[in-house]
Amino acid sequence: MNPIEVLTNARSREVPWPLIVEALHDISKNGSIDEHGRPWIEVAAHLTGYSTNHLRIGQRTFALIKNIIQENQLPGHALEWPISNLEVLTRISKINSRRAQDILISKKRHTLRELRDLYDAVRNEAGSSISAMSAGHQSAKAFTRNMFSELSDVEILRDLLSLDQDVPLGQLKVWPGRYPYAHPDFHVGFLINDRLQLAAFEGLRFYGDVTSQVATKAALKAAVEATFFSQYYWCTPSWVSTLDLQTLRDELGLLNVGIVTISEKKVESVLRPLGPSVHDRQAILLKDKVILSRLGLHL
Repeated sequence: MNPIEVLTNARSREVPWPLIVEALHDISKNGSIDEHGRPWIEVAAHLTGYSTNHLRIGQRTFALIKNIIQENQLPGHALEWPISNLEVLTRISKINSRRAQDILISKKRHTLRELRDLYDAVRNEAGSSISAMSAGHQSAKAFTRNMFSELSDVEILRDLLSLDQDVPLGQLKVWPGRYPYAHPDFHVGFLINDRLQLAAFEGLRFYGDVTSQVATKAALKAAVEATFFSQYYWCTPSWVSTLDLQTLRDELGLLNVGIVTISEKKVESVLRPLGPSVHDRQAILLKDKVILSRLGLHL
């Protein structure tokens, strides 16, 4: 069957999720919208009977479980399990990866209730990552300090911004505030063909395994804020899944937005900007002499 046939009435026909995810990939591999300008995810929702949110969760969950199986060379029978079961299993994996692998190896097909009970148990275990995050909420201030420290390395900045060694690059600075349309955490200036360019870095704070709300707020903010910079980066802790951010970046057409994960002594570019913003407003910012003075920039 072609992808459209697979997706049509998939919910009522109880089409296995591996087939649904494969069909979603096939119909959207050449672009996020169809020939009529409709987002494929909305077309798929209409065809399948699932909500767009359910489909996104299915894609994300299936990708995470498949990655765990491949990285650890585990049997793949769990890919046939209900997506709701697998979604709880991904939460367990973030807290206790060994426990999740044991479940994947087992031939027993756990019920959703059993998996939820196990999730509640492991998240309350002493020393689990979720317990630690519940106690300290992954200290936003600590993450911001570490983010500034790691991104202040000139060579790391050059690599992230895809700049040659001969391109003049300034120092990373804290955003001074008092600009109505943009207030990222940090910024840096550089010259391309003797023209000043600005890049911004926005640190995203996550608590536990709930990422969708943070990602949505970040995307809504970036839809305006990123247009005032040549490049704009979401920065997240390394333990956070960035799939929601990647999906929103592509669906909203935030072309100049990239994604960076940061841990102790490691900065990794997950997704690089695709090009300039569709609504390039950097010239508006660069004409504002007051904000330029606060940024320590002089044209």
